[in-house]
Amino acid sequence: MGKMNSAELVVIFECADEPAVAAAKWWASPDAKSGDSAGVLGSVLARHGGVRSVDAARELARSAESWGKRNRDQAGTAVESFVAQGVPAALVLAAALLEATGGGSRAAELFGELEQRTDGDVRSHCLLGAARTLAAVGRRVEASQALGEAVRQSASARTLTSAGSLLRRLSKDGALPSRRKCRIAIVGNVTFDLLVSTLGTMCFADGIAAEFWTGGFGQHVQEILSPDSALAKFQPDILIIACDWRALELAEESSNPGDVVAAKVEEFKSLWNVARERLRAHVVQFGFEVPSFGPYGRLSTVLPGGKARLLREVNRSFFDAEREGRGLTVIDIDLISGTAGKRCWHAPAMWYAAKQYPAAEALPELARSLTATIRGVLGLTRKCVALDLDGTLWGGIIGEDGLTNLRLGGANSGEAFVAFQTYLRDLKQRGILLAVCSKNNEEDARLPFEQHPDMVLKLSDISAFVANWNSKDQNLREVARLLNIGLDSIVFVDDNPVERRRVKRALPEVHVVDLPPDPADYITALEEQLPFEALALSEEDRQRSATFAANAGREALRTSTATVGEYLAALDMTVELRPFDKADLGRITQLINKTNQFNLTTPRMQESQLAALIGAPGVYTQSMRLRDRYSNYGLTGVLIARLQGEALCVDTWLMSCRVMGRRVEEAMIGAAMRHAAAAGLARVEGEFIRTAKNRPVERLFVDLGFTEVGPTSRGGIGYAWLLSLSPLARPEGLTVVDLTAERAPAR
Repeated sequence: MGKMNSAELVVIFECADEPAVAAAKWWASPDAKSGDSAGVLGSVLARHGGVRSVDAARELARSAESWGKRNRDQAGTAVESFVAQGVPAALVLAAALLEATGGGSRAAELFGELEQRTDGDVRSHCLLGAARTLAAVGRRVEASQALGEAVRQSASARTLTSAGSLLRRLSKDGALPSRRKCRIAIVGNVTFDLLVSTLGTMCFADGIAAEFWTGGFGQHVQEILSPDSALAKFQPDILIIACDWRALELAEESSNPGDVVAAKVEEFKSLWNVARERLRAHVVQFGFEVPSFGPYGRLSTVLPGGKARLLREVNRSFFDAEREGRGLTVIDIDLISGTAGKRCWHAPAMWYAAKQYPAAEALPELARSLTATIRGVLGLTRKCVALDLDGTLWGGIIGEDGLTNLRLGGANSGEAFVAFQTYLRDLKQRGILLAVCSKNNEEDARLPFEQHPDMVLKLSDISAFVANWNSKDQNLREVARLLNIGLDSIVFVDDNPVERRRVKRALPEVHVVDLPPDPADYITALEEQLPFEALALSEEDRQRSATFAANAGREALRTSTATVGEYLAALDMTVELRPFDKADLGRITQLINKTNQFNLTTPRMQESQLAALIGAPGVYTQSMRLRDRYSNYGLTGVLIARLQGEALCVDTWLMSCRVMGRRVEEAMIGAAMRHAAAAGLARVEGEFIRTAKNRPVERLFVDLGFTEVGPTSRGGIGYAWLLSLSPLARPEGLTVVDLTAERAPAR
């Protein structure tokens, strides 16, 4: 190429699959003429400046690094030239060149700019570059935020591997911010190294500080059943049983399929029972994918004893067991492998060489589903979608185009917007709150909900409607206030990338969905990170939206009554207190792991741990249900107390923020006091442990009349009520039905 002139070189590079990459490689090579190379590269970038794939981005970065090593003294001039061109490929070259020559802060800025101008794994690659360069200049918190965003957006095993390496480097300097800690054990008949690395990185991106323990290959039965195993000593919060279909050792065709399925399912049920009862762990069990290959072909499904048919029967039995029992979640591996692509899922060479399952390329899909399940176990599932309007729920701008010119219904994009609204309505029906967060005149914003014939969503579907000209982060705070939820419960959906970026920076705890340009892909984008994955669907979940709608009636009643006492009496409230039972354990677990504001000690417990409290000697349990003239709130309060000497000690007391301010807390603690007095105890003790979110109950014990007794061993403040003073009286204006008397703690 050295004998060709610049114009000829440009023509040759433009014929390549990736013109910018081809030109950059030549520019970085020692053979390039220094006088012509920059001009040739600039000409190619001017016409082919996009970055179509993450591999192209990596090649551009390598070229910049190679060139920078030999031409460090010219790096500044080259960077300015690339920045002036402004196209994504040129910015990748500039950022990589700065990183290679020590310009970390400026490199981070350029990687940040690239985030807005790229998508998919290219965007993840740029975010990873931003995290790497921010870490290099000591901006550790910003680096961890960029790293988390890179992980959330990546579907590339290679990018996630690089992210994991950077995460380990960042972690060496101390713990990174997290919402929860979790001990996770993985056992089974596959190799876990790559899964643990990928899963740990994805957990970090979701605010979970995970500590892992892995069992030996094929040793899961012994490790679970042995009371002295290393697994038992690890004491996991979550136990993942990762077995592939080979572990079942099914014949290609069985003569007694019913017996075979029953026997295989019973083997696993015995392991689940031990794990839940002895280890007190929540069990996450892999289902089985139906292989895409086999000597019987489609007959494997058709024949009553065919292997594929039996695998599906085992999966069905697993899901039935999850629905019937507690503390078990089954991962639908057949669905996940189909999503990833079964040819991608299975790599025979990797299996025979290292028992790697699934193939490395499919691990991100599996790890994403596992992370969503872990979020559900820990009570970190998101519960609200905050929606922009123009360009998000319909095509066009209501304030400019008017009602009749919106793209909604009909064909093409209009049909896609209707499908997206239908999906959102179905989310609402399963308990996810919908909110509007729009820059708009409120009257204009409400008009389509009220009058457009093709609107699927109605105003009655929206639990909080915030439309004004404030910034989106301000309005999201208002949504959180109106719904009395944390910002970390919100998923924000907006078609405007500028607004999305501002929210990401201002409110990193909000999950921001990066919508693609085509509304036909909105549902996929919202589903990609599985933000609403839940372990169960309770009646309280189904009624959540209706409960918020009823709040409007309560607000009208509040403004029409003169005093708080009159208002509470007019609500006609009934409180029902019950001891824990198995039917309520799912909801109780959900409350314990999600409630932050009215939560005196903020414990986190698994369902199996709560099941062990039912009927346990010396333990008083109380679940609280509330209903009023407008709605039934369902199970919204939990209290656990233990007998210690002459005292009944309250170690867990929490209540949904939806029912705060109703004097229900007096009914709950009063019932515990009466049962302590009936058992002949001298006092009731409580504790407040401060967290970032439970300030609303900081003075609860004082306001109730308890006496402060000093610091506790857990770093909290202790309080006591001498029962010689008699228990707290039942609050006026509440009907209290106390069914916990039969479970008064025995001395």
